[in-house]
Amino acid sequence: MKPALSTVIENEMKSLCLRDFPCGKGSWRTDNMHETSDKEVNTEELGSLIDLLTCSRSPWKHEGSWSDQVSALRELSVRTSECLSDGFVYTYLTSIRVVGQRVSLIDEGLLHFSKLEQLVLSVNCISNIPLKHFPMTLQVLELYANEISSLRGVREHHLPCLQHLGLGRNPLGSTEDLQYISSSFWPQLVSLDLSWCGFDRLGAMLEAVSTLPCLRTLVLEGNPLALSPAYPGLVIDRLPRLLYLDGTRIGPQDHHRFRGLATLRDLVLDEAVVKVSFGMIRGVPQPPGPQTSGSADFPLVSYSYLVTYQFLTDQKQGSVLDLASKDQEAVNSSQGEEMHQGMDITETAVSSDALLMSGTRDESDDSLPVMKYSSIVHSWAEAMDLKHSDTHRIRDLSTLKNFLLQGLWLSVEEEKITSWPASSSETPGTKSAADKKGSAKEDKKKKKKKESLLELVQEPPVYRSLGSTHLDLQNLVLGQDSVHLLCDLGVLEATCKTQQQQQQEQGKKGKEEKRKEEKKGKQGDAKGKGKAHKDGDAEPSVDDRTPTPVQPLTVEISLLLEKWQSMAQATCTQHNTTHDAQHYTTHHSA
Repeated sequence: MKPALSTVIENEMKSLCLRDFPCGKGSWRTDNMHETSDKEVNTEELGSLIDLLTCSRSPWKHEGSWSDQVSALRELSVRTSECLSDGFVYTYLTSIRVVGQRVSLIDEGLLHFSKLEQLVLSVNCISNIPLKHFPMTLQVLELYANEISSLRGVREHHLPCLQHLGLGRNPLGSTEDLQYISSSFWPQLVSLDLSWCGFDRLGAMLEAVSTLPCLRTLVLEGNPLALSPAYPGLVIDRLPRLLYLDGTRIGPQDHHRFRGLATLRDLVLDEAVVKVSFGMIRGVPQPPGPQTSGSADFPLVSYSYLVTYQFLTDQKQGSVLDLASKDQEAVNSSQGEEMHQGMDITETAVSSDALLMSGTRDESDDSLPVMKYSSIVHSWAEAMDLKHSDTHRIRDLSTLKNFLLQGLWLSVEEEKITSWPASSSETPGTKSAADKKGSAKEDKKKKKKKESLLELVQEPPVYRSLGSTHLDLQNLVLGQDSVHLLCDLGVLEATCKTQQQQQQEQGKKGKEEKRKEEKKGKQGDAKGKGKAHKDGDAEPSVDDRTPTPVQPLTVEISLLLEKWQSMAQATCTQHNTTHDAQHYTTHHSA
């Protein structure tokens, strides 16, 4: 059973043992100093008792982390034990800290502490804030990491002296909650902590906190609204008397950069813009080349490579992307098998439009509308520079926050396209060889034969996953604007096999060259033999050669969360957004 707050505090007070040795009254001390002629004896005894309370090796030392006044209260119980009573303790304590005690109820027993100024109740199970049970002298109230889902409890009673209110890590975020963040409820509030809640409307939040005349410190990090491009610039310009935002000092240069931002009209505040960019891909094994035998010219096989990743559905593209068929979704879900050592590679045939369009729906997580996006395809090279970027505009900031906390899945895939020559019925204009005579006719025949070979029929592309990895994007929620990562997807099995084959081929070539040199040495003179022998001894054997280090499969990726760094940038972005919206509307209406 979860205890009430007054019960926990009473238990903490009993643990002080204010009436037991070495505190309080007892046979271990002389209370009446007039009964002894040597006062120094009594003074020495009092000092010894205090030493038992303060010495680090004493078993009677009590840390008392639940209040900063515990040590002073216990020492006071030794010096003036006759004044120590329950009523005195209630009025003496001005600071109480109850953390992680699973407190669920703030009962009226808290009113006994009539001079309480600081109350910390972090990491408990409190779901309601009954202000009528709080002393009117309270100045600091910390309720971080509780279960408070509504602020309705502040309607009937107020705390006029409260200067700090900490509500971080609570399931708050509704429009109704913002109604209770105003000067009528907190007239003296200087510091407000609403970090890691669910507030997603930046404009509504600023309307609420701007009514607090004494506010100087504000913490909003971890809220969905902090993902908006207008954050923190709009907050700084709208609250000119604010000194600290998310623990960072606001200087005059910050006010200068964002001056006038709050006066702009039609600002898109509740939309985040995330740019995903890909750079180099390294470590992809070289695909098999074309065969040289004349009988195996077909089929022609081409290999290309791309990067796929999962991201939230874009607002403008949602209706288009939802057209992906269930078959394509089933295919995409089967492409997560990796190609590491000891694993098999699965190949799946899909249409090129299914993968290379801007995204296909992934139903792996019903709570998040995640879709599969892909980069451009690139032909094989030891280092493939994709130079590809996608821009995602997300209006559901709460969903974006949850997605960034979960992270992003990234995969490197190989696209294999097999081509066959078109049949005679599909290739018009071909003539038989019997109608061609003479050298000129033979040249024309060869030319037309080449032209007919260029008319190929391509099979649906086959995709296989070379590797995948999970990216941690929590820093974007913690306040960073960008994340740059070099993803290591491990060493591919095909890479090891290719290098082994190359070493074997080099070994065979080395043996053949060595045999040729030995034959030449036998035909030469004795001087030549000696020289060849020395040169042969100088060359290292194939078995003694050090193997080439295997390069892992790596991908460069960057994620940039758009943030307006100045008033000028916000104005330019607003103009471009308005122009794009008008163009988009005109194009689709036409």
